[in-house]
Amino acid sequence: MILSVALVLSTVALAGCDSAKKKRPTYDGVPFKIKTKPVDKKVSRANFIVQVLDANQSLDGARLAAAHAGVSYCLSEAGYGTSDITWDVNPRDPEAQLRLVDGTAVFQGTCAS
Repeated sequence: MILSVALVLSTVALAGCDSAKKKRPTYDGVPFKIKTKPVDKKVSRANFIVQVLDANQSLDGARLAAAHAGVSYCLSEAGYGTSDITWDVNPRDPEAQLRLVDGTAVFQGTCAS
C-alpha cells in the first residue's frame, strides 16, 4: 500500500515538472531559460540586462526570446508601460553581432519613459 502511494506521488510530481517545462514559450522551437534583471535597481529600473541561456541551440530563437523578455520587463516588471527599448545590441537586427558569454546571449537595454 505504501509503495503504491509513493509510486503515484512520484508520478504526479514528475508530471508536474514536465507540464511546467511545456508551458515555457518556445522561440524557433527552443524553450530557452531567460533571466531579466535591472542593472542597478537603486539607480533606475529602466536599465536592464537579458540573459538567454544555451543560446547556441538557436541564435535566431535567442534573439526572439531576448526581444520578448525585454518588452515584458519594460511593461510589467519595470512598470514603464511602453515597449519602446533602446538596445546596446538590438535583438531584432539579424546583422547585429551577438554577445555570447559561455553560451549565454547577453543583451542590455533601456526602457523608454
